[in-house]
Amino acid sequence: MQDRLIKLLEAVAGSAEPVSAIELSKMLDVPRATLYRNITTLVKCGFLDETNNGTRYQLGLRFVKIALTGKADGHVIGAVSGVMHNLVNELGETAFMARYRGGRVDLIHNEIPLDPSVSYIYPGLGPRPAHACSSAKVIAAFISPELRDELIETNPLRFNTSTIIEPDLIEKELNQVKRFGYAICDGEIDEGVTSVAVPVNMDRLGAIFSIGIVGPSHRIKPVIQNRILPFLTQEAIRAAAAIQHCSISDAEAMNNQTITVAQASIDPSLSYKH
Repeated sequence: MQDRLIKLLEAVAGSAEPVSAIELSKMLDVPRATLYRNITTLVKCGFLDETNNGTRYQLGLRFVKIALTGKADGHVIGAVSGVMHNLVNELGETAFMARYRGGRVDLIHNEIPLDPSVSYIYPGLGPRPAHACSSAKVIAAFISPELRDELIETNPLRFNTSTIIEPDLIEKELNQVKRFGYAICDGEIDEGVTSVAVPVNMDRLGAIFSIGIVGPSHRIKPVIQNRILPFLTQEAIRAAAAIQHCSISDAEAMNNQTITVAQASIDPSLSYKH
């Protein structure tokens, strides 16, 4: 049973668009009645979603969320290593990557310039505020609505006079970020430091990752529109493809225990036995 479910998920994941039960039956050489039972199991536990009025199927939002948010930082960083190198080499500033997980945004990786004669900004790692940091702003603006509320703090911290803490102004800025497709932190945390971030969109979850550039304001601000944004946007598309490919590949290899847990969520009698 578990093997059939995994093969069914692999078939759906490998299809370029939502696939019908008839097509899946032919692909897997499984009787249609059996296939419908398997599909029903996966739909009930959220691993498949119905589309086209229930005639076609795609990977479920729960499955996608497990595959993407559950992936280890090291795997994500490895997947986008080429993107990060490109950003630093092309733009000459520190590149960073952030991710949403567990109701907050963390910076998980920085790539610094290699030229020892040029000063650079090192932003550190860890939690970033959604009202002040570009990496978190852009995720808050583009993430799915049900996840966005978790990111906005009730009492946001004012880092300096440039920090926006009023709820209506924060909401206004996030709407502008979504409209224009990027976020800027212009001295809102550290004076004289500017960062620019763009979303890395993951299917129906929205932007649970972001990438960006940070550096001294006098170097960053004059080239945001004509140099930084075009290249960031291009590399964000590559990053999304790399992360999604490796995440779905890993998710397809879920072991029997994972599938059994999913079945048990539907039928408690099918609890996993160690």
